Amino acid sequence: MKLEERARYLGGSDAAAVLGLSRYKTQLAVWAEKTGQVEPEDISDEVRIILGNKLEQTVAELFTEKTGKKVHRVNETKYHPIHTFLAANIDRRVVGEDAILECKTTSAFKAKDWEAEEVPTEYIVQCLHYLAVTGAKKAYIAVLIGNQDFIWKEIERDEKVINELITKEVYFWNKYVEPRVMPMVVTANDDGVLHKLFPDAKQGSSIDLDDKANALLETLDSMKADKRALEAQIEQQENEVKLLLGASESGKSNKYLVTWKNQESRRLDTERIKKEAPELYTEFAKVIQTRVLRIKQLS
Repeated sequence: MKLEERARYLGGSDAAAVLGLSRYKTQLAVWAEKTGQVEPEDISDEVRIILGNKLEQTVAELFTEKTGKKVHRVNETKYHPIHTFLAANIDRRVVGEDAILECKTTSAFKAKDWEAEEVPTEYIVQCLHYLAVTGAKKAYIAVLIGNQDFIWKEIERDEKVINELITKEVYFWNKYVEPRVMPMVVTANDDGVLHKLFPDAKQGSSIDLDDKANALLETLDSMKADKRALEAQIEQQENEVKLLLGASESGKSNKYLVTWKNQESRRLDTERIKKEAPELYTEFAKVIQTRVLRIKQLS
């Protein structure tokens, strides 16, 4: 599926972000991509994506072996019968059941996300989105964990939750995407998309900030003061631990192992290169332009 085609609709991987429930994508990022403000990141050539695509068939086969349920691949995009900007690219249909199968792979480090009855929130929302679009009654989700463990789980259709999901997705599309109105809700993960949306400052330009901005800046100033105080406390505690170790490389209690080892690092002396080999410095120096946020209290 081409990236430009995905920009025309909300898919399963967008649903959790629209609801503010995704660990990997934000509402602002979805809006920026769907409105063409930002080019979607092409990660199709990353090894983890390539392996995930190759292992999809393996996961489907394991699901059949473990459950006895036959599945078949779906090679077309499905659209919601009413809201055609909601779409689904499902992995498999389950033969003889009104059900779909989603195939996942993950690292062993994320095994806890799948313990007991757990399923990552993003995938629950993705499956519910697919059930909403396709009308299917049930979704199975199967995952290969670290190439050493395989589990599968069921996600039943819940009309109340699905209706709420559809309502919020439709609202997002009609309120923000269609009229190209930027949602004014940002998260800690939005720094990258903000730099893409506003890469350059217009030299000499300025705007007036209101009382709402003052309140925001005062809160930010207070939080930074708290952060500096906390960092100072942390540094003091670390220094007390260093004092306990003294010249020893490590220390061990019944609860902790602490090390304070020698470590070497090599860094280029750019000032010396600039002075003694200016042509070399000019040839290899890379100019990086960015926007730096600075806040100064006037009164």
